[in-house]
Amino acid sequence: MKVLKKYFWLICLVIGFSGFLITWFCLPHQGAIEKIWWLVFKLAIYGFIILSIAFFPNKQKHGFLLVILPFFVFLGYIIPRISYFGFSGIVPVKYDEVGGEFYTLLYLLLYPMINFTASFAYRMGGGKPGNVIKISVTGVLIIFSGFLDLMWYVINSSALPDVLQYSHHIIIFFGRIPTYTEGIIFALCHIPFIIAVLLLPIDKWIEKISNKLTSSNSFKSIDVK
Repeated sequence: MKVLKKYFWLICLVIGFSGFLITWFCLPHQGAIEKIWWLVFKLAIYGFIILSIAFFPNKQKHGFLLVILPFFVFLGYIIPRISYFGFSGIVPVKYDEVGGEFYTLLYLLLYPMINFTASFAYRMGGGKPGNVIKISVTGVLIIFSGFLDLMWYVINSSALPDVLQYSHHIIIFFGRIPTYTEGIIFALCHIPFIIAVLLLPIDKWIEKISNKLTSSNSFKSIDVK
């Protein structure tokens, strides 16, 4: 149990990173969600990664330096790739060929990395595991609410569409393309969930589980003696 408790973050990280590799190299890079298990698998992998961050050791003297690492990911791959698509203007011209890749970079890599970076920075600053989970899950709920899909048209001064044709994750729930009005209602329905997540006593639950594991391990030690 001591080993599990000590290296739980590492186990989650290995599972999460392995899942990421499967997602990146084996699943198609596209916006449309053709199979529900694609979404479930990605969310599960996301969960393991955020658990690894939530329980990452944060007592090292120079641990804060690890927060610098995401800059290399952003500047060494994500931003150069996204800016290439943007500045070259290739997406509108060859959307069928590169649209899926652009979508994957923007919404399945950039946004999760922003989420992970914010959560990791909080953790390395002494944040508790429960709050790390709350920060990350809230970020997931906000993007899944369709807030981004709705604001895209507002911020870019585009005419509001009748339907949200490219809101693939919302289409999964509706079973069809939702209207813009339905998108607003769908987004508002996420507010209670966000509040509920923020109010959950996750750290207390973690402490109870940890104490039970510690007590169980102590009893075993006594029995052996």
